Amino acid sequence: MYKVRWSLALLIGLVAACGAPGTAIAPSPAPAAQSASLSLRPITTIAALLLEPFELRGLVAQPFDLVRSESGEQRTLQVLVGVGGAEVLRVESALDGSLRLIAKSGVALEGGGLSESAATARALRHLMRLGLDMPGGGPTVRTAAGRTLVIWTREVRGVPVRNDGTRVVLNGAGALVGLSIEASPLAEPPTRLARSDAALRVGAALLPSGALIDASPELAWVLPTEGAGDGSGQRTPRRLAWCLSGVLRDGAGFELLLDAGSLVLLGWDGAP
Repeated sequence: MYKVRWSLALLIGLVAACGAPGTAIAPSPAPAAQSASLSLRPITTIAALLLEPFELRGLVAQPFDLVRSESGEQRTLQVLVGVGGAEVLRVESALDGSLRLIAKSGVALEGGGLSESAATARALRHLMRLGLDMPGGGPTVRTAAGRTLVIWTREVRGVPVRNDGTRVVLNGAGALVGLSIEASPLAEPPTRLARSDAALRVGAALLPSGALIDASPELAWVLPTEGAGDGSGQRTPRRLAWCLSGVLRDGAGFELLLDAGSLVLLGWDGAP
């Protein structure tokens, strides 16, 4: 349930980034902008790697802005526009210069489809061409809205970090539509890990009447929703959690997140 929603949201977000340039917040003060520009990879350099020479003619780079991503990370935004001010290429980078997002406009759907192995090979080729780190492990390959998504989930100490990782979106011919790279801050892991059976007992005690846990607890780095946010404007670190899923009395699914050490409630998903 969570993975399907997240994959569709990723695809919609990349398509929206290609077609709607008005998502940036107001530029930040000049000192921050000057600091970010010191390590900024120019969008023209990236465009030369992605576009044919004839496609580069007449493109204009707009002044970069400082924006915040949906995950709360402050980033630099660079945009290339063509005739009439239409957006052609969008690039977001972390303030240390690390590439976070690329979105191309006008990439045709193309006929046919890629096999999982072919899609993975094409995605790796695009990452290599851009000089990005090669993700480890095997990706998940999905198809949605005529696009193919190749997704490598970030893992830390063998545990997945939800919503983090490298995602590459391709068209039916393997051309790059966009990519995103997320690397959230992580809280310190607990010094002592609670047992999974203890997590089950605590979770069962928190459930409403008639609800049932129907799967074994799984560890994951998650964004807490209970008591999260301290008003500092900083990104909330992911915390190591036991994740328990099940069904409510009416058959709706839910997920319960418990701190992996203290078993304090970190969040609900789908519970009333």
